[in-house]
Amino acid sequence: MFTGERVIEGITPERIWLDHVSRYRFAANYVKNKKVLDIACGSGYGSKILIENGAISVTGMDISQDTIDYAKNRYVADGLDFIQGDILHVGFPDNFFDIVISFETIEHLKNYRKAILEIRRVLKEDGLLIISSPNRRLTSPGKSINEPPNNEHHFIEFSKEEFTSLLSEYYEIMGLYGQRPINKVFLIPYLKRVLRKYLPRFYNPEAGTSMVMKHIYLNEYRYLVAHCISLKKSL
Repeated sequence: MFTGERVIEGITPERIWLDHVSRYRFAANYVKNKKVLDIACGSGYGSKILIENGAISVTGMDISQDTIDYAKNRYVADGLDFIQGDILHVGFPDNFFDIVISFETIEHLKNYRKAILEIRRVLKEDGLLIISSPNRRLTSPGKSINEPPNNEHHFIEFSKEEFTSLLSEYYEIMGLYGQRPINKVFLIPYLKRVLRKYLPRFYNPEAGTSMVMKHIYLNEYRYLVAHCISLKKSL
């Protein structure tokens, strides 16, 4: 049964499936001849996309052993490996990976700052992080960062400004992208209590495109994707 927590090929509803696959196809542009960690890889479909697009190796890691067992059985390719592990304690040496992919992970974590640091630890100097997060302004409209998100599986959700501010402490953001845009004109006039009540009625998450597109100021995006370079570890 689909619960919304795991994305599974052939089971997950099409819109959600397309959103997730599009992020991996975007990341695939950067992986050729690289050693990649796909952290919180879930059922493994994304790791397969990365290895098919020229990565030297892809390690898919997830905290759920059942999920890793599923990925191992479903997706098999040279250079592709799946292991059980925790984003807070990755278990690889410092400066090990060229690229870390972290899609729809940070919002599930209480200690998200430690996760960001652990990713930076295993990245090589000037290594690349491609990371996504839901945008609270659309997924939990009218709520602050200190309130529980609408999605029961999420611990925290960020606005664009909060997301980029956090990343900028440890990475240089080379590009900010988004999926499923809505023009800001639909958000500006409303008070928080009005947003909570009415935005879900007129904002259709099925609308727009799953394509990962360059962020423009006039839009808010349901999902945010950042392309970052690791800053020097001494900072």
